[in-house]
Amino acid sequence: MQYTSYHDLLNEEFDKRKSYNSSYSLRAYARDLGMSAPRLSQILSKKQGLSIDAARDVAQKLKLSESKTQWFTSSAGSLHARSFKERTDFRERVMTYKEEAKVFTELQLEYFKVISDWYHFAILELSYLEDFQNDSTWMAEILGITKVEVEEAITRMKALDLIQEKDGKLIDVFKFLATPNDIPSISLKKFNTQLMKKAMEALFEQDVMEREISSNIISINKEQLPAFKEKLRDFRREFENDSAPTKNKNAVYCLSMQFFELTRRNQ
Repeated sequence: MQYTSYHDLLNEEFDKRKSYNSSYSLRAYARDLGMSAPRLSQILSKKQGLSIDAARDVAQKLKLSESKTQWFTSSAGSLHARSFKERTDFRERVMTYKEEAKVFTELQLEYFKVISDWYHFAILELSYLEDFQNDSTWMAEILGITKVEVEEAITRMKALDLIQEKDGKLIDVFKFLATPNDIPSISLKKFNTQLMKKAMEALFEQDVMEREISSNIISINKEQLPAFKEKLRDFRREFENDSAPTKNKNAVYCLSMQFFELTRRNQ
């Protein structure tokens, strides 16, 4: 886990809830965790601790995953278990989690780099073109990026088993690399920001016959939003499935859809 102790997770969760609801208070957080506000305040400031049973109860109320629950209770036990032996055993468990998390985090960071820079996906798609050249200079010129960016991207994707090189050709191994829906991420924000910028460039630089950029402004009931988003995702999947079997591919295009609220009101 990326936390120093279970206190960090509790504080992070509190900050997250306040970001969703500016009126969310420490008293409300304590109520949701099944304890008094003064006690929670003492715990968050590390002046009091959680017993193993209390930590397990809090983890359940926070709806933590099984692995995170085990780490959470072990973290509490490493600090507050009654005997020295128990504290030592829990500390060893926490160290094991940290080592596993370190390896996982290093791998995740490489995946985030793939997600955050648009040209990784573009290189994967280039490999399907009829006139594709497995040459970093050619790919750099086609995509308008540097040769170093191409080489680093290919090295990264090979390490992650997203792409392979066979008989002098690059092969897309993963086939369908998708980013998660409705999960806030700095990497995803960077990725989409880059593509929005590319769309703005296309608006002015590409002939209207080579692009389709359009917008609709409509009024809706926000209860319809989940259904609308699912329709857009279904369309995206159908669009991608239709394009997959196409032969003699000769260009890489980007399909972006923008659907967001223009009206801002107090919730």
